[in-house]
Amino acid sequence: MSNASPEKMPPKKLDEDTRMEEKRLHANIEELDKKGKAFFKNKQYLEAAQAFTEALSLIESQVDHSNPASSSSLNKQIITLINNRSAMYEKGSFPELSLEDCNKILEVYDMSHVKARTRKLRILEKFKNNYEALVEVCALQLLYMQQNRDKLRMGLPASTPPPVPQSKLEELIAAVMPDELERYAAKMEAEKKDSLPSNYTLLQLLKSYTGYNAWMAKAARDGAVTGLQKQLDSLPQQSTDPTVVADKASLMMKMGRRYIYDCKYAKARDTIIEAYGLVKGKPEVQAVMKDDDYARLLEWAGMVRHWMYDLNGAEKCYKECVDLEPINAEILVKLAGVAMDGGKHDNAVKLFEKALSLDPDAVDALLHRANLRMLQANLTDAQTDLEHCIKLRPDHVLAHLRLAAVLTSKNDPLGAKQHLETAERVDPDSSEVQSYRGELFFTQQDFVQAKEQFEKAIKLEPSNPTPYVNAALAVLNTPQQPGGAQMQEIAKDACNLLDRAIEVDPHFQAAYVQLGQLQLGMAGDLSSAKMVIELYEKGLSYCRTKEDMKDLCSMKVLTQAQVDAATQLKMESFSMQ
Repeated sequence: MSNASPEKMPPKKLDEDTRMEEKRLHANIEELDKKGKAFFKNKQYLEAAQAFTEALSLIESQVDHSNPASSSSLNKQIITLINNRSAMYEKGSFPELSLEDCNKILEVYDMSHVKARTRKLRILEKFKNNYEALVEVCALQLLYMQQNRDKLRMGLPASTPPPVPQSKLEELIAAVMPDELERYAAKMEAEKKDSLPSNYTLLQLLKSYTGYNAWMAKAARDGAVTGLQKQLDSLPQQSTDPTVVADKASLMMKMGRRYIYDCKYAKARDTIIEAYGLVKGKPEVQAVMKDDDYARLLEWAGMVRHWMYDLNGAEKCYKECVDLEPINAEILVKLAGVAMDGGKHDNAVKLFEKALSLDPDAVDALLHRANLRMLQANLTDAQTDLEHCIKLRPDHVLAHLRLAAVLTSKNDPLGAKQHLETAERVDPDSSEVQSYRGELFFTQQDFVQAKEQFEKAIKLEPSNPTPYVNAALAVLNTPQQPGGAQMQEIAKDACNLLDRAIEVDPHFQAAYVQLGQLQLGMAGDLSSAKMVIELYEKGLSYCRTKEDMKDLCSMKVLTQAQVDAATQLKMESFSMQ
């Protein structure tokens, strides 16, 4: 037996054979591709898909996967064939198979394949997978921004139009929102926090009623909580005698009112609710309460339940109070406020009308109805109510401020200024007055003067969140001089103001909205963007109604979709920096 080695094929011959094999393979693929396209022209979509499948199977059987050069050279053809087959499946009403091919292109071969992503978007929409479709829109937008980065950064128009219109993004967010709002509403209901609005918010609400000074005068006369507690402790603790129970309830109501005087609102709520519990459903106790104590207890119980956003409980207390005092216009106004917060605006209007039929000069009814009309963008009727209110009470600071806001919206800065000056003469130490003055300067684009006014407002009342947010916006809008602060420093200053707004009032949604947008624009990586999502989640946890949630929820949905899209595209950031 010979020990000679087998003859090796000459390299040149090997190369020629390989080229011939590749040539035959490409010819067969081209033939099957033509066959598929012919079926397509005849609208034989499934036959076309089968032809493209045969071409793909041929490639699979012939390609040497151990040779990267061999497999990669055919990738373009593979992508084209899978994309064509996906199109045929879609036209042939096999969307699941079409979607599978889209995913194969994007996950295995080319994550930036626009046609595959666009088709995937259509199919996801057809399946009502709205959030996944939204992620695809974001991915297409991010790819477009990446491809046109330089032009977009310079403010130049891109060479091609966007792959999807902005309206599609908005349409999908709107489609996702109902389920998201339901989810957060269910979470809110399950967690039902005991937290109240901020002390500042509650104080402003109390001051919006003309009875505030009288309530606080009574609380001052009643004396400190310690003294009231001693009187309560002196009563027989275990007695069920209606007179004793009635006296306990009256003393606890007075303690609750004194806690309000001391700005201890959580203790006021707990004490008043406990007092109401002593008399609820006990007509024999209610009947022996002194003077109008039972009516006042109902009124305060309605108010603290409203603070808690227990709208049904508040409504029940106020309605029982109305039954006791049918000509008390102020109770009707408070009942209208509950209807407003419950989104029952028509009911609120009827209650305001009833209050004004009882007392045409009911200042509270005019002021709060004006608030409703401002919410409804009915500025003309709001102005009429506020002017009537001021005619009755020329020193009504809040009415002057509201009217200044209405006149600013109606492009009457001189009229707005006059009312702000009047409000400032009445109450020169009002944070709200300075904040409104700043807003007027802001609308006139005098951002430096606006910021000065907002800073005055902050100094006067550090717990008022509004001027912090407005000051941040003034900082961001102030034109920078050459050699001035860099944008990052400016953004940092604005972020600090917005953080402070949230610190003084965690319920203040406008601060989360502005801070989230600002931080997202500064986000250098996806982890920073995820922190913005956490910020929105925090803001949502303090919302009390679906209406409150809308802005934050839509921003959270969009940011999450952008992060998910960037993750799919293996991007480290989706900023334009």
